[in-house]
Order: sequence, then structure tokens, then C-alpha cells
Amino acid sequence: MSRFVFVLFCLAVGVVTAVPTPDKRIVGGIPAEAGEAPWMVSMRNSFNIHFCGGTLLNSRFVLTAATCMQGRLSSTTMAVVGSRFLNTVAAPYYGMQTINHPQFNQNSLEFNVALFQTIQNVVFTSIVQPIQLNPDFIMAGSRGRMFGWGSTEDGSGNSNALNFVNLNVIDNDNCRGFLGADGSRVATSSMCTLNREGQGLCTNDAGGALTLDNQAIGVASWKIPCATGRPDVFVRISAIRDWIVSII
Repeated sequence: MSRFVFVLFCLAVGVVTAVPTPDKRIVGGIPAEAGEAPWMVSMRNSFNIHFCGGTLLNSRFVLTAATCMQGRLSSTTMAVVGSRFLNTVAAPYYGMQTINHPQFNQNSLEFNVALFQTIQNVVFTSIVQPIQLNPDFIMAGSRGRMFGWGSTEDGSGNSNALNFVNLNVIDNDNCRGFLGADGSRVATSSMCTLNREGQGLCTNDAGGALTLDNQAIGVASWKIPCATGRPDVFVRISAIRDWIVSII
């Protein structure tokens, strides 16, 4: 009888350990569905490690944050498309050049955006598609959606699964007030979002697009790590759209 009980116990343990542990998420986020963000790009170094988000604009250009590419060679940087999971095989596209916005300020992080040009044309599929750029000035009260593979809490590693969080746009004056001394870095070209503590951006989410109705409205620029109930700051697409169009 004891041997029979032991066998049943082992089988039970086997069943329990076979249940997968849920992926950790972008702070307070939800796992994305297949094909939900076909424009989403994982920017990776030569060791295939994700370090920032990016947004596919057309077959040759990815929009990301200028700070993401600081100290990196375009030729050893990969734009990886077509997968929700960092540990699955996906198409890597190496860079030809990176073009920073001409008004990028390394101190204030104003106009913290860059265009990463790939050597080869990105092949479009049902799960790899460029995004449209929303030309409008997005008002406070709008609710955008941000995707990313970034950390789920300050100091943790990347999330294997692509996740998203819905973020509330606030006006810049309120944003400056919430940020205190850091509020001076919020420029007219900036857009801020604010959610409750436990929802927001974290490490390696920079460079990804804030979207509204499947159009890009902002580029993730900087935050006070991580999801502490203080605003996340983006560069407005409306402030950089003409520059982007002039290049791509």
C-alpha cells in the first residue's frame, strides 16, 4: 500500500511541475496576443540580448530612442521582428546607420528619438507590418497602449513575453508638478502618461511606441523607475513626424 501511495505521489508531483509558470509582465501589464502589435521591434545587441523597443516604420527604418543607441554600432545591432517571445527564433535585421534627431539633447532628453536603418529590406508578413504615424497633438485624457519586453520590476531582467499596458495621457503642466525637480525636462515636444503605482514602463521599454487606435503617438523616452506612481515621459509623434517623413 505504501508503494502504491508513493507512486501516486510521484505522478502528482510530475503533473504539478509540468504546469508552466506564468510569464512576468511589463509592470502591471497583460500578455499580448499573436499579431496584436506587428510593428513591434526588439532591439538587440550582438549577443542577441534585448536592450530596447523599436517601431517598424517601413521596410528599412525602425523608430527608437536615441539613448538606446548611444555607444552602440549600427552594424552590430539587430532589429528583430515577428515574434512575441524573446527566446524564439525570429528574423534579425542588422543596421546600416542610426540617425539621431538633430535637436536631441543628451541632458534634458528632449527629442530623444533615432531612426535605425537596416541593411536589408524587412520582409512583411501577417505578423510583421509597419505602423502609421498619428499627426495629431494628443490631448490629456486620451488613453494609449504601450507594448514592451522590459523589466517587470526595478532591477529584474527582461520579460520573455511581449506585454502591454494601457496608459493615461496627462497634460504637461501636471506632469511637471508630479515630477518635481525632474519636471524641468518636460518640453513642449514631450507627452506624459500617469497610472496608479504598479503600472508603467521599466528598464528596456524605452524606444517603443505609445499607440492609439493602432497608430504611433509617442516614443518612450524616460521614466522614474519603475511604475512608482510618477509619470512616464514620451516624445510626441506630432513633434517629430515631419522629420521622420523627410528621411524615410
